[in-house]
Amino acid sequence: MTIININSEDINAIYKKNIKKLLFTGCSLDSRDLKKGNIFFAYKGKNNNGNNFISHAKKKGAILAIVEKKDLKVKIPQILVNNSHSALIKLATFSRLKSNAKIIAITGSVGKTSTKDSLAHVLSKEKNIFSARKSFNNIFGVPLEILNMPKNTKLGIFELGMNHKNELTKLVKILKPNIGVILNVSYVHGGNFDSLKDIASAKAEIINDEFPIETIILNKDSSYFKFINDKAKKNKIKNILTYSKNMKASLTLKNNNLTDSKQSIEIKSHEEKIIKYKINSINDFLIGNSLAVMACIQAAGFNSKLIKNLRTLELTPGRGNIIKLIILNKNIELHNHSYNSSPISLFASLDAFLKFSKKKNLIIVGDMNELGKKSDYYHAKVLNFLKKNKDDSHLMIGKIFYKYKKKFTSEKISFYKDVNQLNEGLIQHLKNNNRIFIKGSNSLNLQKSVNYLNIKSTK
Repeated sequence: MTIININSEDINAIYKKNIKKLLFTGCSLDSRDLKKGNIFFAYKGKNNNGNNFISHAKKKGAILAIVEKKDLKVKIPQILVNNSHSALIKLATFSRLKSNAKIIAITGSVGKTSTKDSLAHVLSKEKNIFSARKSFNNIFGVPLEILNMPKNTKLGIFELGMNHKNELTKLVKILKPNIGVILNVSYVHGGNFDSLKDIASAKAEIINDEFPIETIILNKDSSYFKFINDKAKKNKIKNILTYSKNMKASLTLKNNNLTDSKQSIEIKSHEEKIIKYKINSINDFLIGNSLAVMACIQAAGFNSKLIKNLRTLELTPGRGNIIKLIILNKNIELHNHSYNSSPISLFASLDAFLKFSKKKNLIIVGDMNELGKKSDYYHAKVLNFLKKNKDDSHLMIGKIFYKYKKKFTSEKISFYKDVNQLNEGLIQHLKNNNRIFIKGSNSLNLQKSVNYLNIKSTK
């Protein structure tokens, strides 16, 4: 049984209660996700009121509820608070102070989750490693995962997301990471910022005077590297590790050989060592992420050879995994990037996909959201790029791309308002030995098209 840092004695001390001795196994804001021995935070959100699900939480195994309105019919301890989210943050901050775990916090415009998951995979056989679930990276998810971290954790791996100024500052205050990683700076969530420099400044909030980190890991190839590096030096960060695919750094890419399904990589460590490993993907963007993983391994004091475990990593569905299908007796190879999209990740993954073109590709690209005033610029840039790709067929999905329908007239480019309209005509675009690329912002739900093709498959 997993036991977390917070116990009933802590609860009694914080809330001046007299709850009997309890050991907690985790925490949840969603009664559907609860496990036996969990604390349930009954939070009233925009769409659902958790205070209406206290009874369901008990049935699922909750042994304590922190609520904004008590349900006297439910016979488990209930602690009444003004705001359950504030209570969540308060307990998470207390739990972090109790913990002796070393914490790695990964941020960046793109690649946070895949880098976190890759690091967790290479360290999976080491003892007492904890990795936050999925993309639990905001002011709800981070404190929740701090509370879910087992009591005996030696290393915790978290990702920190942000789409406004000062968000990372709040998260760092709660998480207090020892090692920070900034993967990149690009125009994602750009609608809330005036410039790329403002985004870089927001990412650099992981470097905090009040809660200083011991080590910062920086991508030397990224925009505003010098700006962030100067801040790290000014704040007298003890260790600054850098990585690069193109220039001298603490970790430098020396060579990579591609096949149609994987990459063999050589990097040179600042210790003058050559390290070799393989990645189960052709996506060039993942090379940089793997260098960040290598830097994390070294910063956390593990053996560099653990990076070789990347060869057994299967990509998370929707983040570049390849699916083999047979539809109407046609062999299909589906490259699924449907989880999300941004200009930097779209062009990087498209470039990798097109390197092994068989001239029968079907490229499905959905809107890229949250680009603010740069939205038209980047969507037009994508269309101009694809218009030059005369060998393949292209399906553009979403309201933003759809407004370009009259301007970009081509037999090779079709436009659909949404995923439902796409799915109605998708089969007619398939050819034998087709390679399909699919990518778009999460809100479009292009995974629905992936599911549709899976249903149609006879394999």
